[in-house]
Amino acid sequence: MLFTTVEFLIFLAILFIAYYLIPKRFKKTLQWKLLLIASVFFYYLTGVGNLIYLGITIVTTFIGALLIDWLNRRQFEFISANKAKPEDSPERLPKDALKAYKKVNKNKRLWVLVICLLLNFGMLTFVKVSPFAILGISFYIFRSVSFLIDLHRGKFKLTEGLNPDYEEPKTNQAKRDVLHGRQFNAIRDFLKFALYVSFFPVLLQGPITRFDESGTALFKGNCFDFRKFSFGIQRILWGVFKKLVIADRLAIALITLIQSPEQYRGIYALMAFFFYAIVLYADFTGGIDITIGIGQALGIPMKENFVKPFFARNIAEYWRRWHITMGTWFRDYLFYPFSVCKPMLKFGGALRKRIGGIGNNLARRIPVHLATLVAWFATGIWHGISWNFIVWGLINGVIIVISTELEPLYNRFNTKFPNLVASRFYTGFEIFRTFWLMNLIRSFDLYSVRTTVGLHLSIFTDFSWGQFTTYGVSTLGLQMEDYIVIGAALLVLFISAYIKIKLLNDGSVREWLALKPMPFRFTVYGVLLFGVIIFGVYGFGYDAQQFIYTQF
Repeated sequence: MLFTTVEFLIFLAILFIAYYLIPKRFKKTLQWKLLLIASVFFYYLTGVGNLIYLGITIVTTFIGALLIDWLNRRQFEFISANKAKPEDSPERLPKDALKAYKKVNKNKRLWVLVICLLLNFGMLTFVKVSPFAILGISFYIFRSVSFLIDLHRGKFKLTEGLNPDYEEPKTNQAKRDVLHGRQFNAIRDFLKFALYVSFFPVLLQGPITRFDESGTALFKGNCFDFRKFSFGIQRILWGVFKKLVIADRLAIALITLIQSPEQYRGIYALMAFFFYAIVLYADFTGGIDITIGIGQALGIPMKENFVKPFFARNIAEYWRRWHITMGTWFRDYLFYPFSVCKPMLKFGGALRKRIGGIGNNLARRIPVHLATLVAWFATGIWHGISWNFIVWGLINGVIIVISTELEPLYNRFNTKFPNLVASRFYTGFEIFRTFWLMNLIRSFDLYSVRTTVGLHLSIFTDFSWGQFTTYGVSTLGLQMEDYIVIGAALLVLFISAYIKIKLLNDGSVREWLALKPMPFRFTVYGVLLFGVIIFGVYGFGYDAQQFIYTQF
């Protein structure tokens, strides 16, 4: 049951009605249980096998969390009991003995964490290399693992319920308080943990939410708020518009291009890369819009996963704007730990001693660059255990490393030509350069490494305007009317982005619309709704295209 099917819309309507019909005094006790039932039912409809894998992740990580928490509590009680004894008591352990006890306890917690990580990432690897497709397995595994790692780090502790005084951190000090567990408490309830992992909107393609970002909202009980609900429905409609009118329609031409790389070379290779950028953006952001919209309609906020990625001026900035929750996950749970682990610190120290002098700064940066490459290698593996994804990840990492090393030159250029750098022309050049560089890198998603490299070369060796002017786009499975619809829909996206950037200074278009007269608002809503109904990709025997990122 995908997000763009009629069955899902019926499921969602029933859930919304039941969710808000629960009497106020029962909301805290019943709403989250209804969400759990809905989530299990939703995932069950995708296949019983999918539900089994989800259950394994929930059970193993919850047991691991209980064990880690039990070891933490045991250490706290042991040390507290020791401190309570008189200093001259022979039963009071010396500092060395306490230090040894803490080390043993820490090693036990680490072993619990490692075993849980091996079980879940081992299962993820098995699914990646097997012919079985488990929808969204990466997203709920990453969400579960982040909970376990944060618990191991002491970010929060397990309690029977949620801390009623918890508030989202606003200041740096508040964030540090959360980090050290002084404000935020997690849950010991298995069913509540199961809901956190299996919450159906984020199951298929994210965002990769963490417990301290959305956990409290899942269980606190939410009264109906017309403004939030209407904004959520608008966001859902916006996502469906992107998916059905743009992504699924243009995907027909894209599939034709990528299925015959020996025929569609040269200028058609560039067209395939460009079409893929549009399809992937409309597909992925459309799905995320639906997810965030469902959450908002239910009173459950979620993190944004995209912030105008095609306006990025370099690759590092692009990845701070694209699939943000994935990037921050790999940064927080792989890049940072790897770059500051003892072997890397020793390696960096040895490099500085060996190189010294003028190369000392380079020696300091090399461990960070290695951590960058490891993180991007893992990101490639996450997308798929095949050479094309590995190469895709490593190219991203290498370019980011090279850009970091060339930063002094960039700064010198910016200082020497400030007017040029500040001009719209130069900004446009950087955006255009980054967009097409990402298109060339992203093309490794579509073909094998050999085929991708061959198509890149064909841009220079087989580029033929004559072939394009003769056949154009008529052989790609779409009529001219289809391209007109896609172009008009992309114009709607551009107008929305323009309003958001130029008129609202990156504010909310929905809030801007809410201030407009009712006829104008309903005209906009009507255009989107009828655009989906009339121009969405439907027809006899039509089966909605699966969202691209559900396979990950």
